[in-house]
Amino acid sequence: MLEKLLRQNLSIPQLVGYFVTALIGMSIIFTAFGFSLDIKPIFSPNTGLLKNEYIVVTKKVSMLSAINSKNTIFSEKEIEEIKSQNFIKSISFFTPCKYGVYAYMEASANVPYFATEMFFESVPDRLLDVAADKWSWHEGDTFIPVIVPRDYLTLYNFGFAGSKNLPQISEELIKEVNFNVMISNEQKKERYKSRIVGFSDYLNTILVPETFMEWANNAFGDGAPTKKSKLLVEVANLAAPETAEFFASKNYEINKNGDEQSKLSYILKLIIIAVSIVGLLILLPATGLMFLSINLLVYKNRKTLGNLILMGYSRRELARPYSILVLGLNLLTGLASFGIFELAREFYLSKLQILRLEKISVNILAVLFVIMCVSIVTFVNIVWIRQKMEKIAPPVRG
Repeated sequence: MLEKLLRQNLSIPQLVGYFVTALIGMSIIFTAFGFSLDIKPIFSPNTGLLKNEYIVVTKKVSMLSAINSKNTIFSEKEIEEIKSQNFIKSISFFTPCKYGVYAYMEASANVPYFATEMFFESVPDRLLDVAADKWSWHEGDTFIPVIVPRDYLTLYNFGFAGSKNLPQISEELIKEVNFNVMISNEQKKERYKSRIVGFSDYLNTILVPETFMEWANNAFGDGAPTKKSKLLVEVANLAAPETAEFFASKNYEINKNGDEQSKLSYILKLIIIAVSIVGLLILLPATGLMFLSINLLVYKNRKTLGNLILMGYSRRELARPYSILVLGLNLLTGLASFGIFELAREFYLSKLQILRLEKISVNILAVLFVIMCVSIVTFVNIVWIRQKMEKIAPPVRG
């Protein structure tokens, strides 16, 4: 009866207006947030890809490089100059092998025989997003995990295999194929088993674990210091103009694929932020409309509320019906906006299948984000309602 009494003078059009406006605002915010989570794997490291904003920096090969290879080596002064730039976070180095590498594999039903000379390089393992159980090596191990550029498999499937009438090989199949690796110098040689455990899109090299490279260079190398001809540079923002301008001014080359991806990621983030701001700008007036509706409702019922206070009802009890109304309305808005987000998600994921996005049935982070937003809006509404109730004074009896 108390709820029926206090909810007299409810303005249905105002509540409907709040619901519709808040629904639009929340739907936009939830969809923008969910979209950013769903496409994050495109711009995040996969197996064999670098973490964070890393680029490969080398010197340009010129006519003089054929005469003197030192022209492509970075000096300590040049490395310190790069480190001193305020947009550079850290510098790591590629470690090349100082021994011969020969890979071969016997023919099978699915894979043809091959044998080739090759090379190995390594980077600090902490920079690679690879499962530890797949990317490790200890002295005495007879198996070497390898990461190769994805372009190598593409060249084989759509170049070499077609011209030689050989079967094409999928990534899943090639990861199951073991091959032999012979490492050697002039005095000795050793054979190992190996297998491709991942593919890299932006590192055009054949990677092995750092522990293996250190051991093999010590055991088979000539003992000479490692020359730093390729740098792995972590930058604050690859899309920032000063990054490209600095390396261009020094006549250094950087990997273009990572550059384009970073720019696209940066632009996409700006778009998502802009769309989220639009949703927020719609949601804020909706919240204001709810404040106005409750304010008018309390004003119309001020005499009734004052009398109820005189009868012994606490202000918290009087605020409860309005709080329940706000909670129910916000829950309904949150559920409806989440439903709209799921419909929008089905639509954009179907359009982005070409990017091989892994579809997750329920995005837990998106659900938590919806709950957080609804909770914040409801909390602000309830606090405001209670403050309004504190200002209600009982009528003076003459």
